[in-house]
Amino acid sequence: MQALQLKTIPNANPYKVSWVKKGVEIAVTDSRRVHFSIRKNYDSEVMCDVIDMDVCHIILGRPWQFDVGAIHDCRANTYTFKWKGKTLKMLPSNRDMENVGQNSKPSMCVVSGNQLLHAWRDSSHILALVVKEKTATVEQGDVPELVKNLIEQYADLGPANLLAELLPLRNIQHRIDLIPGSTIPNLPHYRLCPTEQRIL
Repeated sequence: MQALQLKTIPNANPYKVSWVKKGVEIAVTDSRRVHFSIRKNYDSEVMCDVIDMDVCHIILGRPWQFDVGAIHDCRANTYTFKWKGKTLKMLPSNRDMENVGQNSKPSMCVVSGNQLLHAWRDSSHILALVVKEKTATVEQGDVPELVKNLIEQYADLGPANLLAELLPLRNIQHRIDLIPGSTIPNLPHYRLCPTEQRIL
């Protein structure tokens, strides 16, 4: 607002927020109708509450999502809505991936698997190096003699071939009887002596 020298009007319902700027609770007292566009695909006006924040320049919150009928896909972290007969999808932004498309020379950046799937939109050629953690396999020779003896002694408790289905029902079925309408106890644990406290 200061950079564009836009005038504001008093907010009809002032309130306070604390998550948009670290360690500060900010009063929201001003508003402004702002014209904005998302690249060349979307163009609109929205009534904004004016606030000093670090997270971004503009937050399109629940009122805007309600007005455009936006649908949020939690897994892909995308918003889909219709505008002038077209279906638009807003994808998550990644600054490193944006820089890949802007720079003419090759660059290297570490991305998640989901970001890699969307990276082809920003570049014509992609070389991906996939790094996987090597799982440690315990060979029979690495097992200490004492443990080997225990494994042989109790071999009948852990069969080599495990069942691919649930075990059959037993004669005794354990259960926890719940009392309807009861609340979960939210109390500190009982006092312990120093030795018991260390064990806990």
